[in-house]
Order: sequence, then structure tokens, then C-alpha cells
Amino acid sequence: MSKMDWNAPYIDHRTWILDHLQDLHVNSDEAMVLLLIDFMNQTHTPIDHEALSAKTKLDVDQIEEIFLSLSDKGYLTIDFHDGALTFHIDGVYEEEIGQPLDQSLIERIETEFGRPLSPNEMQRILDLEEKYTERMVVCALNEAVVYNKLSLNYIESILVSWKQKGLTVEEVENGIRDR
Repeated sequence: MSKMDWNAPYIDHRTWILDHLQDLHVNSDEAMVLLLIDFMNQTHTPIDHEALSAKTKLDVDQIEEIFLSLSDKGYLTIDFHDGALTFHIDGVYEEEIGQPLDQSLIERIETEFGRPLSPNEMQRILDLEEKYTERMVVCALNEAVVYNKLSLNYIESILVSWKQKGLTVEEVENGIRDR
């Protein structure tokens, strides 16, 4: 299903999520949060850590970890618009789950940074990709986006920290941050 089809008014998002749950890389708590975000978006209910915590019976820190994990996987983006946070789960429905279609790592970082990158920044990204893998750099980028710390220095510090902890990309994608 294309992203354009997904946004059609006749598509039942929660049914789609449940039907494709086996294809998503989420645990049961992450799946529940995705379903709740879709429900709350549809009913125009404000979404925040506390509201999701009350619904799921998970503590606020667990909700934050789930947000980070879903963001790292490319399933969740959180924006600030008109003085409020907006939660988007369109990444769940993309053909290559967790990755924007036909977008290079450099293009993705430019999009998140909201500006063109310099040649030096592009080279630095290529060096990071070679040293840590594209998937790991994307995970670090997603974490930088969540914390609104959009700099290559911050992304690299995340990567260094994960490497020092001996974390694999699969662990990072599954929300594991400590060993």
C-alpha cells in the first residue's frame, strides 16, 4: 500500500496495523502505543506521555523509551506545530518499513536538519556511515530528532556511546540503550 493510499479517508489504520503486525518490528507495548496514537489522532485527543501512561499502565519513562524506539525504527515522528506536539505514525506504512523511500542518508539528514549540508558535513556523514553502518547512523539521527539536538556532533556522540556500550543495531532498534 502506498503512503498516499494510507491517507485515504476510507482506510482503517488500526485494522491495517493489526493485519500487518507480524511484519512490524515492535513488541507488544510498542504495538499498543502505535494503536493508541492512531486512535487519539483520529479522535483529536491530545497525546502526551501522561495520557499514554494512563491508558497503558506503563510509567512515563517507559513511554519515553517506546517513543525513542519507534522513532529509531522510523515508525514515529513527533513535530511541534501551533504550540502543540503532533504525533505521526505514517512510517509504519511505508514499503520499506522504517526507511523513507528512495532517500539517501545525506538527503534524510538534510531533511531533518532543514537545510543543505556543506561538503565537509556530507563527508563526515559518509565517514560515520562507513564506521557505524547506515542503520546505526539513522538510529542516532532519530534520537537526535526526538531530543531536538540536530547536530552531527550530537549524532556522533550517540554513536560513540552505543559503541562503547557494545550495542548492536538490532538492540538499538529495539529500544535497548544500556548493557
